[in-house]
Amino acid sequence: MVAGFVALAIVAASALAEWLHARRSRRLAHLAFGPRGRARGWVRTVAPLRVVAAGAIGWGLTTLIQFDADHWAPAPNGLTDRRAVHHLVLALDVSPSMDLEDAGPKGKDSRADRARDVLRSILDRLDLRRTRVSIIAFYSKARPVVVDTFDANVVTNILQDLPLEHAFAGGKTSMYQAVATAGEIGKKWRADSATLVLVSDGDTLPARSPSKLPISYSNILVLGVGNPRRGQYIDDHNSRQDTRSLESLALRLGGQYNDVNTRFVSTQQVTALAAGSPIGNRGPLGQKDVAIAVVFFGAVFLGLVGPLLALAGGAWSPARAQPEESYSLSQGLSTKTA
Repeated sequence: MVAGFVALAIVAASALAEWLHARRSRRLAHLAFGPRGRARGWVRTVAPLRVVAAGAIGWGLTTLIQFDADHWAPAPNGLTDRRAVHHLVLALDVSPSMDLEDAGPKGKDSRADRARDVLRSILDRLDLRRTRVSIIAFYSKARPVVVDTFDANVVTNILQDLPLEHAFAGGKTSMYQAVATAGEIGKKWRADSATLVLVSDGDTLPARSPSKLPISYSNILVLGVGNPRRGQYIDDHNSRQDTRSLESLALRLGGQYNDVNTRFVSTQQVTALAAGSPIGNRGPLGQKDVAIAVVFFGAVFLGLVGPLLALAGGAWSPARAQPEESYSLSQGLSTKTA
């Protein structure tokens, strides 16, 4: 609704500006376009197209601003019901081996960067108005960094800039500690309202089973980063993605394992895990995609139409004018002045 009003206001202002421009241009038509005083035929379509392009850009930008604001905004009154809220717990491995660079499509990204990229891709495809996000960092122990937040800035800061590894003493990576901490966080949540996503390059698992998660967790996804075939040396051992331990952990928790070292989690799997895709952006071509396309094509048109008018808007050029044409032009200007 707001985007429509903004577009109409821009269209009205642009139409008024084009009318004033056309009115003033008529006075200098012979100077601009030669003895005939007319531009080429296609120039007549520029004014209405510029009006439409300006309105489209206004609509697109307003839609994008509203979309991103709604995407991270607190749930409206209709979604404050606890039954409509889904809890997403992200457990992130911050051990030293995560700094090794063998991840990503080209194998040149660090495992930590790849893990953060994967988590951001999941968040981008969720309806965060219905999702509360918790983040757990784990290494030798596990610590909750934030619990149940709607705030985009908090999540972005944690996944980008926060040096979480400095909060832990040395030791072996304990994925069981992350599971136990997730269980403590989710004890009071309603049944089947939470999803645990654990990202790690893996490590040796104890012989015992992990702590049993409360009934609030309906979905568990274990994601592996790092090259699973070729390792790198760190702390006197060869480190690579331990797919066996990650698969075993997923099996013991009743969840799924995905190797995300070179590819992201599929949209279908993300939708099945948590609170679905953002409202207003479902389907093959959502409102956000349309808004981006409208802004792009509108901006390209407005950017190119000026040079095109200057180069090919008029059929007459003073450099190519014949003497009789110059005389007619001066005569026409004299008559116009009189």
